[in-house]
Amino acid sequence: MRVFVTASFGDTKVNIESMCAVVRAAGFEDFCFVRDIENYQKVFDDPKELMQRAKEEIRKSDILLIDMSDKPTGRAIETGIAYAFGKKIIVIMKKGTFIKDTAKGIADMVIEYDNIADISTRLKEFMNTQK
Repeated sequence: MRVFVTASFGDTKVNIESMCAVVRAAGFEDFCFVRDIENYQKVFDDPKELMQRAKEEIRKSDILLIDMSDKPTGRAIETGIAYAFGKKIIVIMKKGTFIKDTAKGIADMVIEYDNIADISTRLKEFMNTQK
């Protein structure tokens, strides 16, 4: 199963790679638009083209993973696209983070964490329910 790992240019390469590694460790195929399409660089001059391409990649994915620990504006748009396509959505957030009921309402799973590596066990549990 392919997981679309949301990220923004504000995320560091280390953070993105850490998140993707946890997804792989749980048994999923990881995909991150910022890493795999943009190679950590701005490659789209046209925002409509950017979002069209993101939409295509979300369509190819089975699950979308979003960290809502901070204000995820662009990532939230990607999450809405995934929801509209009927994709599974996993919301992760640092312990103590408040998220709105609307985010909880579209999530198939919500995982709180202290350290990003903490989500691996819960992702494995989710993987087992999808088989």
